Amino acid sequence: MNRSKLLIGIFIAFILIVITIVLLACTVFVVREVTIEKEVASSLIDEEHIIETSGLTIGRSIISISKDKVKAGIEKENPEIEVLNITRTFPNKVTVKVTLRTGILLITSSTGENKVLVDASLKVLKVMSAKTAVSVNATEVKGATFDVPEVGAESLLGNTLTLNKPVYGEIFAEFAAFAKQFDLQGASFSTLFKEVTFVDGENSTKTLIRTNKGVTLVLDTALTSSIYEQLYARMMFYTTSQDVEIDRTRGYIAYDPSKNSVGWLESIE
Repeated sequence: MNRSKLLIGIFIAFILIVITIVLLACTVFVVREVTIEKEVASSLIDEEHIIETSGLTIGRSIISISKDKVKAGIEKENPEIEVLNITRTFPNKVTVKVTLRTGILLITSSTGENKVLVDASLKVLKVMSAKTAVSVNATEVKGATFDVPEVGAESLLGNTLTLNKPVYGEIFAEFAAFAKQFDLQGASFSTLFKEVTFVDGENSTKTLIRTNKGVTLVLDTALTSSIYEQLYARMMFYTTSQDVEIDRTRGYIAYDPSKNSVGWLESIE
């Protein structure tokens, strides 16, 4: 008998705890304030529109907020915005930290009719016709293309671009890590790099990165080192080498098998 009463008491206590939690979640732990924190000051960051597209409505439970869904909602409707962090401050405040994405690459569709401006993570920030894209200050990509969906090119806006070969996306991922590490974003990226060209061989893919001065950095998936490591080695050679024989207006900075090291080459195969 005593055991039955004990079990009933535990059950009732559990039910009361659950009811209390639900009541707190619905009445106390609810969103009362949403704050947008800008990493950079810019009039392009529309705080009201970010809040509207976040799904963070006043009065909703702060406990049930899905940070992934909030981030996805904001970035889908605000392609130029990157959500860096979402913080819940109990009982009722949510802070969303954002920054501006910067377009650095200009990529052409497989038909040649459209071009998209993407950031280092291949997020589509702008969709244009090939004719109107000539005035865009960004690094031109050649060899890698994308297919336009049946619903139209504009549907790509805010999404991560899928290139015609997975290896190109993998190369750009390491490219992006390098750019972020050394703060090569926006104008600084396009000022340094004029053009990125992919050249496919039988068993590997070469990436030719032409600088605005004229010399081209050569990366090769056939080498044992990663794309990031190759890019770092070639940039170090490009920026620090005192070799008077290097012509930074032409030629290539690549792996030289005759020296088993990175060097300047007149031509490549």
